[in-house]
Amino acid sequence: QHQFLDDYTAHFPMTPVYIGEYHRVHANQTEDLDLILSLAKANPLFLGISFFEYQVAYWKTGSEMDFGMFGLGDAVLASMPYFGKNFSIYCLTPQDSETSGTSIPDAVAVVYGGAAIDVSDLCVVNPLSVTLDQAGYLEVLSQKRTSQMSLFVERVINHMGATVYAHGYKHMNDLAQSLVDGSVNSGNGYSMADLASYLGSKPEWVDFDSRAKCVANRDVAPNVIGSAIGWTCSQNKSFSCDEIPAPCQNNTYRTADFVFSQYFGELGSDNPLVDCSFSGAAIYASSKLYNRWSGSARCVSDTDPVTSAPTTHIRSTTASFLQPSTSKGSGEVTSATLRSAVGQQMPVLLMLTLPVIVS
Repeated sequence: QHQFLDDYTAHFPMTPVYIGEYHRVHANQTEDLDLILSLAKANPLFLGISFFEYQVAYWKTGSEMDFGMFGLGDAVLASMPYFGKNFSIYCLTPQDSETSGTSIPDAVAVVYGGAAIDVSDLCVVNPLSVTLDQAGYLEVLSQKRTSQMSLFVERVINHMGATVYAHGYKHMNDLAQSLVDGSVNSGNGYSMADLASYLGSKPEWVDFDSRAKCVANRDVAPNVIGSAIGWTCSQNKSFSCDEIPAPCQNNTYRTADFVFSQYFGELGSDNPLVDCSFSGAAIYASSKLYNRWSGSARCVSDTDPVTSAPTTHIRSTTASFLQPSTSKGSGEVTSATLRSAVGQQMPVLLMLTLPVIVS
C-alpha cells in the first residue's frame, strides 16, 4: 500500500492498475497473498495480481529459479515435436514453501478459494495419452485407480465413434471399478480385448453414432498428422491423394479427415481401434465431435462400412464378464450451471511486472 498504491492513486486517480507478475519469495504465501488480495478489494483502482510463476525457470539459474510453483519430476509423460525435434514432457512436482507450511500451489489455491491439487496424479501415466492397446490398458490398470481407468474407458468409447449418455457415467465408473478391482475376469485375465468386446456389444448406456468417421485426431501435432497422411497416400489403391477437394487442401487436419476417412471406408473394416489409428494420428469420431471442427464435416468420406457398433478382433472373449456391477442410485449426471460474469468497463488498464515485493 505505502510502497506503491498511495502515490499511484494520487497521480492516476482514473487509471486502474494490475500487477502482472507477483511473488514475494520466501514469505508465508498464504498470509502474503491474502494481504495483497485484501488490498485489491479495498482499492477500486487496484484490480489484483497474477501469481508468478507456473514452472521453475531452470534456464535462468540462480535466484530466478525460486519463483516457480512446480518443478519437473523424473517421469516422462509424453514427447512434443517442435521444429523438427522431439522434446520430453516431464511430470510436475509441487514446490514446497517452508514458511507457509505447505506447497506453493496449495497456498495459492487456498487464498483464491480453490481446492488443493491431487499430487498422486501428477507423475503417473496419463490415461488420455497412452496407446489404445493392451500395453496402454495395462499401464492404466497398474495405477489401481478408478478415476484413471474411467478416463481411459471413456477415451476408448470415443475412439469407437460413441459417447456416454448422461445417465451412463455411473455405469462407466462401475465398469472401471470392476476392472481395477480385478472382479472382471474371463479365466485368461482381463484385457483390452475384453473391454473392447464388451463395449462393442452396445451396452445401453453408450450412444453409438452411425455417422462416425475416421478423422484426424486434433490432440495430435500437425507434423505427426502429416506423416500419417504420407503413409496413407502411399498405401491406398482406390483413390488419389492428388484429387483432394479444395476445401480440404489448406489445412493439415482437414486433409487428413479426407484421406483417413477414404482409406478406412474402403478397407471395409469394423475395427476402428486398430484400423483407424495411424499410430495415434486418427480417431473414429462421432459426428458430435467432428462437427465441432471447422470444415471437417465437408471433408469426411461418405463411404463408411460401419453401420452398427464396431467390434475388435484382438482376440476372442466373453463380453458378459465386463458387465458392470449393479448398485443403488440413479447414476444421473447433470451439467453444471454456467454463470456469466459482466465486468465493469475501464478506460485504461495499466499492468505492472513486479515479481518481487519487499517490505
